[in-house]
Amino acid sequence: MQMRLTDLGVKKLSLAAKGQVTHWDTTTPGFGVRCSSKRKSFVVMYGKERRLKTLGRYPELSLVDARKDARLFIAMQNLSGDPQAKHEYQTVVEAYLNDCRDRLRTSTLKGYVLYLSNIPFSGNIGDITQADIIKGIETYTKSPSSQNYAFTTFKVFFNWAVRRQFVASNPLNALKRPNRNIARDRVLSDEELKTLLQFTLHRRGRFHDIVTLLALTGQRKSEIAGLQWSEVDGDTLVFPPDRTKNKREHRVPLCPQALELLHSVEGGQLHVFGTSSDDQPYNGWSKAQRRIVKETELDHFTLHDLRRTFSTIHAKIGTPIHVTEKLLNHVSGSISGVAAVYNRHSYIDEMRAAVAAYDEYLAKLLSD
Repeated sequence: MQMRLTDLGVKKLSLAAKGQVTHWDTTTPGFGVRCSSKRKSFVVMYGKERRLKTLGRYPELSLVDARKDARLFIAMQNLSGDPQAKHEYQTVVEAYLNDCRDRLRTSTLKGYVLYLSNIPFSGNIGDITQADIIKGIETYTKSPSSQNYAFTTFKVFFNWAVRRQFVASNPLNALKRPNRNIARDRVLSDEELKTLLQFTLHRRGRFHDIVTLLALTGQRKSEIAGLQWSEVDGDTLVFPPDRTKNKREHRVPLCPQALELLHSVEGGQLHVFGTSSDDQPYNGWSKAQRRIVKETELDHFTLHDLRRTFSTIHAKIGTPIHVTEKLLNHVSGSISGVAAVYNRHSYIDEMRAAVAAYDEYLAKLLSD
């Protein structure tokens, strides 16, 4: 009997009056739930002889875990045989991604797929060398951060392959991440910042509005991407402690250009910038980031580089460092330790003056 297995559907299945009845899942071939007169069990059918393996009893084993176990078991069976057999790289990758699919966040899985599937390797996985992997990473990825992510992805994947005896050893075991200790110092020039802002202000949309607000406010991307109307108090952003990195409430004045952008949002859904009715945080950073770098024809930059650029411009226009740190919500800068304990001045007036000067600087930059 064929059906799309769901939690509610499995729960409602009746036990068999006699014998056994198997309900096969239409979304995962070879996977199903078998109902006897006493119990329900998840099963998987495999091989040319159509053998049946019991994965576990319901409800001790959940549908989600059973489906994951079935996918992995089937993939492993396709790879099984002589322990000395050669295993195709792409086939092992498929088994690994099946194992990851139900236990990892969607964003993490997308990263694994991006690097493992798109960096071209073929043939026996055991023939892939350290040099092959490093060359592939350097050819396919351009930024230090992307190279780090790719390196970590391959190292984790090969550790998994070793545990399942697809390879004898991890070719990357002897290496550390290539850019572990490289601190980013990228600051956009005035001309680059002008190009970027003119582009995002013209191409209105959720990601472009986020980028614009990051450049105008200097705040962290998670704070701006999750912004809601309740956090806008007149001309001030008020981030509650659970939305800040240091778990302290953060108040930051908004410049006129930021206010104009916020009040031009349609629909009153600030957290999605008027583009959707759901209440989900922004996703798809990497893809949108690569697209905007390509479309603006700027040298590679990250969204965090906008925060560094914001700080650099404030230094250029004479904003005192402790005021800049207040705007950025830094707690380990010039006012820290004992000074931070005793100095409870909000610096809100000084921050407003700095924000006004910054806005004037950007206005002149955009008008030139």
